[in-house]
Amino acid sequence: MGTDITTTIGVNIRSAMNKDAVMAAPGGGQTRETISSDPYNEDVSDTYTFGVGPNKAKGHLHGIWSVAAGAQVVFDMSGAIDDPLGDQIAATEIKAIYLHNLSITTGDLLEVLGDAAAGGITTRFTLAATDAINLHPNGVLLLTSPVDGFPVAAGATDQIEVDNNQAGPILFEIFVLYEHA
Repeated sequence: MGTDITTTIGVNIRSAMNKDAVMAAPGGGQTRETISSDPYNEDVSDTYTFGVGPNKAKGHLHGIWSVAAGAQVVFDMSGAIDDPLGDQIAATEIKAIYLHNLSITTGDLLEVLGDAAAGGITTRFTLAATDAINLHPNGVLLLTSPVDGFPVAAGATDQIEVDNNQAGPILFEIFVLYEHA
């Protein structure tokens, strides 16, 4: 009996910006015509299979959590939390982090990756250990490193922290794809 994993992470962007003008119609009157258009289409995806190395992973953590007003939720990715199958997570690299602030209330910001212990996983994404990313209502944060991964070390760079400095509780969804020994 063994563990296997196959994961695809993708982003699809479709946007079209058009500029219309009112033109004189033959025989009198007016018509609206597109005089300029700028479409943008981008599809990016990475597929991960079981193992260690580029585009490899060995496990994931996911779920919906509530963080109380003035509180924080800390995901210790090296030995203090179990995966969905009940095995203790001992991540060596994070391949992807997805966070979604499920609130739709104006002002319900989540502070992500900030104020972790000095040298925490925060420094893998930001310039300093106390830097943070504000995740606005219904906002999404997706960070991936399919080739190199974001290094994790027990006790030093193993925490993902989500803080709520607002007046009420906020729900969020998280998905973390990782490697382990």
